[in-house]
Formats: sequence, C-alpha cells, structure tokens
Amino acid sequence: MDLSRKLAVDCLLRVEKSGFSNLVLSSELDSHNLTAQDKAFVTKLFYGTVERKLTLNYILQKHLTKPLAKMDKEVVAIMQSGLYQILYMENVPNYAAINQAVSLCPVFKKTSAKGLVNAVLRKCSSFDIGKEQFKDRLTALSVKYSVDKDIVKIIINDYPDMAEDILKGMFITPKFTVKINTVKISAADFKKLLTDNDITYNEMPLDNALEIIHKGSVSEIPGFKEGYFYVQGITSQYAIKAAGIKKGDNVLDLCAAPGGKSFAAAVELDNTGGVTSCDPNPSRLKLITDGAARLGLTNISFVENHGEVYNEKLDKYDVIICDVPCSGIGIIPKKPDLRYKSMQEVKNLAQLQYDILSTAAKYLKEKGTIVYSTCTINKLENEQVIDKFLKGNTNFKLKKQHCPVDNVISTDEMITFLSHLTGFDGFFVAVLEKIW
Repeated sequence: MDLSRKLAVDCLLRVEKSGFSNLVLSSELDSHNLTAQDKAFVTKLFYGTVERKLTLNYILQKHLTKPLAKMDKEVVAIMQSGLYQILYMENVPNYAAINQAVSLCPVFKKTSAKGLVNAVLRKCSSFDIGKEQFKDRLTALSVKYSVDKDIVKIIINDYPDMAEDILKGMFITPKFTVKINTVKISAADFKKLLTDNDITYNEMPLDNALEIIHKGSVSEIPGFKEGYFYVQGITSQYAIKAAGIKKGDNVLDLCAAPGGKSFAAAVELDNTGGVTSCDPNPSRLKLITDGAARLGLTNISFVENHGEVYNEKLDKYDVIICDVPCSGIGIIPKKPDLRYKSMQEVKNLAQLQYDILSTAAKYLKEKGTIVYSTCTINKLENEQVIDKFLKGNTNFKLKKQHCPVDNVISTDEMITFLSHLTGFDGFFVAVLEKIW
C-alpha cells in the first residue's frame, strides 16, 4: 500500500463529507512527514481527481451496473483516484495505478471490492471520452470539462462563440504571481534577492509584479518574513492600478478580505493617505490586520462592516474599491470545488453586488472613482450590474481603461480577462467616475 495514494483517497472522502479541498489537503499534509516529492504527488492526485470528478464518474458509471451514488464511498474514491492516474498522469503506468488501487481496498476495509476495482479500472483504461456520443451539447461540455451544467449554461449564453475554449481554459494552471512591496524594498533590490537565492522569476506586464517559479511554501521565498512582497494575481493587481490612486488619497476597500487589494492600495499610496479596510467577519479582518503588519503598511485602518449597508460613521473617499462577492467562475482553476457549485443563487448574488455598488456611491467624493471588480466572467454579475447602476445614477460615467495585459476583452470601457486568452484568472473590471 502506497501512503501517498492512501492520503489522496482520505482527502477525497473528507471533501465528500464536508470541507474545502485546500483546507482538507493542507490538514492531511501537515499531519504526515512526507518528502517534497510525495507531497507533490498527493497534491496532484487529489486536486486532479477533484477537478476531473464529473468526467471520472461518467466513465466509471459506464462500466458499472450499480449507480455510483449507491456504492461505498471508499470504493468510489479509490476508483476515482485510480482512474485519474490512468487517464491524466502520464508518468504512472496503468498497471501501477490499478495494482495500487486494488491494494487500497483492504486498507479501507473493503477487501471484497478488490475484484470489482481491478476489473472496472482495466475496462476504463481504454475509454476515450473524446469519442463519446452525448444526448446534447450541454451534457457533452459538462462531462468533458467536468463542470456543473449551471456554469456551462452561463458560459454558452454569454460567450456562445468561445464556450468550449473557455472551458478548456479552466484547466490552465494559474501563474504564481506576487506584488513587490515597494514601501519596504525597491523592485531592483527584490529581484537581486531572488537571483542571489537562485529563485527564478519572470517579468509581468504590470509594474512591480513578478511570476515566481517556486514549488515550496510561499513562506520559504526570500523576503516573505520581511514583508518584501505578498501573493496577488495579476488581474487583482490591475484592478487597483486602474483606480488611478494618487499619494494622499483616502481609499475605501468595501469588501476587503483577504486583504490583497487593501495592501495594493496602501503600496500605491506609498504609506501616505489612508485605506479603510472593511469586512463583516472579524476573523477575516484579522487576516488583513496580520498581513498589513507583516508588510509594514501603517496607513490601513480596519472596520467591521457590511458592504451593502450604509454606515454613517464612514468618511467620504477619493477612491472606493468594490471587489464584490461573486460566483467565482473565473478562478475555477485555483478552486476546483467551484466546478460543482450550483448557480441557483446567482440572481440574488447579482442583487447583492448592485446593493454594494449603490452603497459605495454614497461614500464617494465628487470626481472620485469606484473600481468594481469580480473574479467571475458571468455577465449577469458584471456588465449587467454596471448597466443597471448607470441607469439609476446619471451622475456617474465609465472611465476609459488602458490595460497593458494582452488579449483582454474591452466592451464599452469595461475589461474582461478570459483565462484561455490571457493566461490569467477570469476577471472583470469597471472603473466609474462620479461627475457631480
């Protein structure tokens, strides 16, 4: 029995009961003394199996007489992880994946399932999903790309000509990007620090942004403890750059956790002015507080606040950041759990987004700027929220954006990032100016 494969199955079972995949994996890895190579194997096998779950289940069910839902969960998880290795891990021989899956059955007290697991995986090993005939396009795309039908419907509706390319893009591994904290260190000195420690990096299209090639913990990167950088995607960095923050500005981050945009705003201010960082959850606010302390950003204050509810204690602001709660469709490659998230509540979510934006407008100074952003590509949560807001607030207009990232989609001064075109997160940014 291979411990790495057992841990992957343990994680699958825990996620099935309850819990987010990243938290489950972190807990399992921390509780075992594994080599870096073993950790990497468990991570790839577990995340990959979660990511391809719909596809794996479809193929398995084709070779079973009993519905998967009525089978022992341990047996299902063993077969899922075994089939993932066969179909998607080129460095694992089929016989090894099958043999190891069979050997896991007694470990999970399912010895009687050994024959079934062996037979099913052998049959599945030659299955080609690309040649399968489905009853309709929706089902085909959902199964082939392992995404809930609700999400596929949204993508087909909003992007009919590139739906399949967008779904393919959901398997693109996101770049690991950081923002240099120029309050503490210059970009040149930070790059030298990386080079001196044999850390490879690539320049990004935004100032003080780098892609770092590193497989270990982020805390192991030189300069982390000193607060020389923080992890932030290029799309989020761009949203703050688009705000046009000037030194001395008073900035409100209305939906701040986990804090990256507050940090970016504080760095843009060069520790001048002020950033009011809001979240309704005290524990999430603490994350921001701790992050700001590590980075040495002293111009951030923290307020427990619901973004959709007007708070008369808040000030008037030059710039307001509205990175609103959303469906998260754009960051599915980072969070495979989101692939199976129902979109039933998306209309309520769009109303909440509109309410937050409308409340933000009440805090804004004349000639001030609101940056509205989401990590989704759903137009109901993006363009339609902005259109509705502008119809009811004629004293606002969209500002022109100048995005240095190649292949973004610009529609009526609103910017959408699609992963398959840009290589970055799916993301939306609109910049609104208060005229009077």
